[in-house]
Amino acid sequence: MLVGGQPSRLLICSLGNPGSQYTNTRHSVGHFMLDLLMASHRTKLSNKLYIPGLNGDLYKGTSVLNQRRPDHMIAMFKCGSLMNASGLPITKAWDWAKGQFGESAKLVILHDELDLSVGKIEARNDRKARGHNGLKSVLKHIPDNYYNIRIGIDRPPTRSPVAVASYVLSKIPPQERTEIEEDVYPKLWDILDSIEGIPSPQNLKK
Repeated sequence: MLVGGQPSRLLICSLGNPGSQYTNTRHSVGHFMLDLLMASHRTKLSNKLYIPGLNGDLYKGTSVLNQRRPDHMIAMFKCGSLMNASGLPITKAWDWAKGQFGESAKLVILHDELDLSVGKIEARNDRKARGHNGLKSVLKHIPDNYYNIRIGIDRPPTRSPVAVASYVLSKIPPQERTEIEEDVYPKLWDILDSIEGIPSPQNLKK
């Protein structure tokens, strides 16, 4: 049974770091994936919405995730804060989405995941950060249930903090970018289609 007889309306948010120096880095793979998603919706999204005090880029439009749901609304938000301070901007965008979409609103967060290999993607709704600083910030500010979509970036050979920091802030290699675009992005599409069409959270793996 769908919420109010209707599919869910998604606010899809991405976590990452702002600025050109962080563009297409492993830690900002959530932004990379949202860019792909926005490109797929490019003729269906509004111009950037202005909300006073909102740090990031917010768009609203019509979902193309499933042709059986024409004219179904969707929103996308690229968080503009540093990863560790994502909670407040995500909260502000989520409050807006709940006002727009009502009870059918669902929050989806795209982020990098060291504990998944490149090519893997997984959706969870268990409100566990698993060491991810961006999710820790979100959990401090948002009491509602949400989906966090973990996009695998793999780990460096050593777990030393310096090595991990250097690894996640490095650019996604061309071969991995191709794999993400050709293999992972279609899986993300399938997961979002599933979330959009169901009434209650569940774990989804691809």
